[in-house]
Amino acid sequence: MLKTTIIALIVFSAFRLELVEKRQFEDVLLLEITSETSANVSIGDLDGDGDLDVVLAKGRHWPLHNRVLINDGKGNFTKAYNLGKDPDRTYSAVLADVDGDGDLDVFVSNDRPDTKLVYLNDGKANFTGSGPWGAPSWITRNAASADLNGDGKPDVIAANRQSKSAFCINGNKGKFNMERCSVIESDSATSIVPADVDRDGMIDLIVPHRDGGRSKVFFNDGKAGFSRTAEFGPEASNARTAAAVDLNGDGWIDLIVGDEKLGSFVYLNDGKGRFGVGPQLGERSQVPYSISVGDLDNDGKMDIVVGYVKLPGSVFFNRGKAFDEVRFGDGKGTVYGLALGDLNGDGYLDIGAARSGAPNAVYFNGKAGE
Repeated sequence: MLKTTIIALIVFSAFRLELVEKRQFEDVLLLEITSETSANVSIGDLDGDGDLDVVLAKGRHWPLHNRVLINDGKGNFTKAYNLGKDPDRTYSAVLADVDGDGDLDVFVSNDRPDTKLVYLNDGKANFTGSGPWGAPSWITRNAASADLNGDGKPDVIAANRQSKSAFCINGNKGKFNMERCSVIESDSATSIVPADVDRDGMIDLIVPHRDGGRSKVFFNDGKAGFSRTAEFGPEASNARTAAAVDLNGDGWIDLIVGDEKLGSFVYLNDGKGRFGVGPQLGERSQVPYSISVGDLDNDGKMDIVVGYVKLPGSVFFNRGKAFDEVRFGDGKGTVYGLALGDLNGDGYLDIGAARSGAPNAVYFNGKAGE
């Protein structure tokens, strides 16, 4: 009887895997015709019409205009305009309801010497600068947003390279004064991931080291104090990008890190907020520059998307104890930023890619073989 049950379970599991629809990403929309130094892409409903729009963060070390692209509901972006009046050295444009009025505003993280800015949304995707956040002298790369002190307002986190990173607490109506900013005791970072890794209801900070040091988790004491830490990863980390999500369905946040020298790795949460090394994703020779996570085949498991330097990107479909890799893109340029969202309203997440050295693009999620 037991043997029969085991065989039946194996057959059922195999049948369920067959039922998962295989996906591909061959339908491509170029968002621009030029190949500029773009750094990131963000996706969200900016004008309140129920479909998802796009913000392109551009420039990095060379001033360019960031761009807002409005969706017509079918994945077309015929309406586009600059975010702000002046070009700047932007690495990321983070979407969050900064002032609590129910629409998505934008945190712009600029490299020095440019001022980091907050743009407030009037609800119809018209953006007005409301002032600075952080310090123009910070060597800021990617920013992130989360409620760090439990007051219900999104705060902003700056990953600063070759210097201390920092976070700034949201003040009245989305104002960020420097006296509300605090240092994160890390040496160098280009991405910081906010997530509740120990399940105590407070947002912690995962800080992968960018330039040869140890990566750390900074545990939140509930008042935006981060004195308690735990190390993870190799002795010498060169992590450019990371993302956090529950990959194995155990209720604990896991971690995916893209290391410029070692490749991409999964780090599994031990149930105490510590991360042990899991499987490598792809080959070590594939240099990861961006990572995003989401359920791209609607099977209830979180998948992983990785963008590389001058290589087609990878979607790693989560099969429970292994990943199936599907490649996408033409391999041109470097994918500095990724974002996922259902841009054409078909019920599947599409891939937005910000590239340097190639046009920014959307890769629409389609059924394999069509």
